[in-house]
Amino acid sequence: MDKELAKLVALTAFRSSADINNLIPLLKEHCSEAECRDFGIAIATASAGISQQILSKVFALHPDLEVAFDMQIRKYGRPI
Repeated sequence: MDKELAKLVALTAFRSSADINNLIPLLKEHCSEAECRDFGIAIATASAGISQQILSKVFALHPDLEVAFDMQIRKYGRPI
């Protein structure tokens, strides 16, 4: 995978993880505690899966992207 495609894959993975994590406040507001806990576990599992299955592979191919993403997250709170 070339570096530009790897960057797109990593950004999409980060955004997907952020999107599902952003559901948690909505779930807390509108679901029972048990439902919220169950969905929270599912969301955490999905986010971990994205990291483990996608980001780790991309960063293994292009370690410099991981460094760049880490710097952007520290500076801006997210990769850009």
